[in-house]
Amino acid sequence: MPGPSGDGEEAQKLRDRARRVVYEMATRECDLMRDAIARDCRLESINVNLGRQYGGQQQEGFNVNGSMSLQITLK
Repeated sequence: MPGPSGDGEEAQKLRDRARRVVYEMATRECDLMRDAIARDCRLESINVNLGRQYGGQQQEGFNVNGSMSLQITLK
């Protein structure tokens, strides 16, 4: 996610936005599972990692990745 990556308020807002993207993805994943194969879906855990990008040829911002563990009951 391009943007400020320092310690300021704008950088904090960007970090919050990046985490929110992963959380919303987890919600949509459960919805998709319910539509396709699951009678019930529960988020067991979620992990979000933010890496600061700066310097060189990289655009300043954050690299975001996340993983989730879902518990489902099949239809």
